[in-house]
Amino acid sequence: MDELKQQEMISEEGITLQELFHIVWTNKFLVFFVTLWVLVLGILYTWVVVTPQYTAETSIMVQVDISAQTQTEQSAIYVAQNLIATYKEFVVSDKVLESIQTDIPELASVSLTSLKNSISVSSSTNVLIIYITVENASPELAGQIANQLVENSIQIADDEENAYVLLQNKLKVLDVATTPVNPSSPNKLLNIVISVLLGGILSLGIIFVKELFNNKFQSTQDLEKTLKINVIAAVPGTIKERKLVD
Repeated sequence: MDELKQQEMISEEGITLQELFHIVWTNKFLVFFVTLWVLVLGILYTWVVVTPQYTAETSIMVQVDISAQTQTEQSAIYVAQNLIATYKEFVVSDKVLESIQTDIPELASVSLTSLKNSISVSSSTNVLIIYITVENASPELAGQIANQLVENSIQIADDEENAYVLLQNKLKVLDVATTPVNPSSPNKLLNIVISVLLGGILSLGIIFVKELFNNKFQSTQDLEKTLKINVIAAVPGTIKERKLVD
């Protein structure tokens, strides 16, 4: 019997889902205004603070001349697949990037690290195509960098004086980069959704911290549960209502 009472007392000490919803509903205006302010800050950050970035895309195909290499088609594909990893590192090498800075005056003051970070090189499995994307605040400059990067890397690879035998005459332009029309970042819709979620989470955190430090009894049930006494009578109405009556 004592164990049953003890279990009932433990279960009563926890907060029910109904009480949780009641706490949130009581502080609904706090939730609304905090979420609204975070949303406004998110909109200002997205539309005013962040500089839009534009992404230009181009692609290159790696191919091996079967007749020149006196090998089968299957072995040529195998060689080309192995060259993809080499070219992905070669295209963002200092030698190629420095040539880009020489040909494009706007990049003279840009560091090689920043220029390299704005370039993304990727490829798909079992596909002999390399995709190159360039991100920049200027859509015209993004397209120019992408096309110049491909052109210069192929020229340097094909230069007989440099003797890049592995890449020589094996790179062909597949798609030429065009000037992007719409910015690729920031994602405005995603930022708005994130702002609303952050505002909701922040407001709930404020409510629960507020309730954690609230040591007032909200009802006669709370009084009986905490002090383990039976309430005989209670004055109806809230404190504000009783002051109005007085």
